[in-house]
Amino acid sequence: MNYIRIWTEIEPHDVQDHIVIVDDKFGFCPNCKTPGIDIREMKKCPGCDREFKYVTSREAKGARAFEIVMRTRRKLPNMIFVDYDDYEKMAGRKKADSLFNGI
Repeated sequence: MNYIRIWTEIEPHDVQDHIVIVDDKFGFCPNCKTPGIDIREMKKCPGCDREFKYVTSREAKGARAFEIVMRTRRKLPNMIFVDYDDYEKMAGRKKADSLFNGI
């Protein structure tokens, strides 16, 4: 199977509410900050019961990005991989919006 990057419009809150950050063996829930979630049992967060639909990795940058994405997709085939830089930009905008909404 071949992979290509596809851009699509998506509700940021849906990604924000259902994403997990992974490394090679473990995941991290950005909602409740639970570290060390076993990647083999990654359907929900054991700390806050968040359902995971999206996955990203801080390591998926530069020359190793394709390798990291492919490895993650093999381990978590039912999740949608989100580019980490895109996720960070979206999360940063959300934080900025919440800061300025109080003014």
